[in-house]
Amino acid sequence: MYDKLIFLLAIIALAAQGAAAQETKKLTTVHQAISTPDFGYLPTLVGRSKGMFAQEGIDLKLLVLSVRVALPALLAKEVHFATAGSSLPASLRGSPVKAVYFSYKTSTFQLVVRPEITSGANLKGKTLSISTPGSSNDIASRLMLKKLGLEAGRDVNLLPSGDSQARVLGMETGAIAGSAVNPDVAAFLATKGYRILMNSSEVYPVPFSGMSTHDDLLRDNADLIRRWLRAHVRAMVQIRKNPEDAAHVAAKELKINPDIALGATKLLLPAIGADDPGGFGETGMRLNMELTGSRQGTDTSKIPIAQVASVNLLREVQRELGIHCKDGYQCK
Repeated sequence: MYDKLIFLLAIIALAAQGAAAQETKKLTTVHQAISTPDFGYLPTLVGRSKGMFAQEGIDLKLLVLSVRVALPALLAKEVHFATAGSSLPASLRGSPVKAVYFSYKTSTFQLVVRPEITSGANLKGKTLSISTPGSSNDIASRLMLKKLGLEAGRDVNLLPSGDSQARVLGMETGAIAGSAVNPDVAAFLATKGYRILMNSSEVYPVPFSGMSTHDDLLRDNADLIRRWLRAHVRAMVQIRKNPEDAAHVAAKELKINPDIALGATKLLLPAIGADDPGGFGETGMRLNMELTGSRQGTDTSKIPIAQVASVNLLREVQRELGIHCKDGYQCK
């Protein structure tokens, strides 16, 4: 009797292991290319940490790739998703890639300046650092300076300094007066007495931190994209509902101080659309296309948004989750 019981338990255990292995096999590996691990991808980090992608049958792999590598990889279908910022110029030229999702409804740069700078007027004759010429960081910096009544190159010098660490070092040494940085860097500098002079959302209201995919994937595997989108939208809803928990995830994933993570998350909350998570407004996208096109000599006035972005699957997912957007692109 005892031997039979042991045999039965062994059979049950093997069956359970087989079921678990079969369940694991159901997960589809999805490669998502990001430029750098930061708060731009907070919904992705939260969705992965909370098992939302796994619940959709997705084993999400984040690959840190530069723009020069990510776009060719997307065009070659070596990755499923890549940053929309890197693919938009290619889309405007007719390449078969489209944006399908955006983390934020507007840009999220914070113009941070040294403690002794109390107004825009104090920046005259000084130097601000940017990431690279022509980047969204460069555009946002110029627009914020213009809002402050200053002209880049005439009133304020712009110095390309690469990554945020180099820009922070420049501020700490006094070599530069300030820089447009991401919310986590801004929250960190604020604890040291630096000032947040302006938010780029005031002057650069373009959809931000987006992801694009290949037209072939949109056509041939819409279900995979739908599941990937569902995990992201659920994560965005969760962030708005419980920013403290989202900050905890960010602190762990990005290896930063919990208080800094919470401060950055709170700075980002207004940029997460309440009624259109993952989507964008037509005006913002038009502005994005115009600014991007102007840098490459492309007249975007006659290029339809449908050439650079597709929201059909996003709208389906939102409706499935009981979300009915009102003012976003193709909401009605």
